Amino acid sequence: MTTETIQGTRSNDRRRLAAVIFAGLLAAGALALLLVVVVINPSSETTATEEESGPATVENDRVILTEEAAERLGIETGAITDSEVQGPTGESSLRKVVPYSAVLYGVDGDAFVYTNPEPLTFAREPISIEYIKGDTAVLSDGPASGTTVVTVGSAELFGAEFEFEE
Repeated sequence: MTTETIQGTRSNDRRRLAAVIFAGLLAAGALALLLVVVVINPSSETTATEEESGPATVENDRVILTEEAAERLGIETGAITDSEVQGPTGESSLRKVVPYSAVLYGVDGDAFVYTNPEPLTFAREPISIEYIKGDTAVLSDGPASGTTVVTVGSAELFGAEFEFEE
């Protein structure tokens, strides 16, 4: 072999090596681009969010349940009524009352109930309890008589309200 042939072979080997390195870098770049498109694509995040339809949503301080969620929670309701009750002093009077099972207390100690203004829609309403007699809370302030309130499942509504609120 001549010196020229040896130098030509080395030159070809360098070109081949450069081509292999270039092809490897090109393949790595294509793989990185594919990962960016598949993993970080904003439209895939939007699609996932749109497809996830949770059992509860919170809108304007109201918890809105799906029918399935309301059944699963076993939501039951009662009403605030005017009832003749005997006070702590023994005298009877017509008072606004609510089943005590409807009463919840916030972290600050304030009492509230969940009202049911529309089907599958529940809103927190503050109440002031004058006293409790058996399974009835006698109110000094709160929603009007006849207002539908949640008597079973209100604690779960409270959890749903703050778990899904953003």
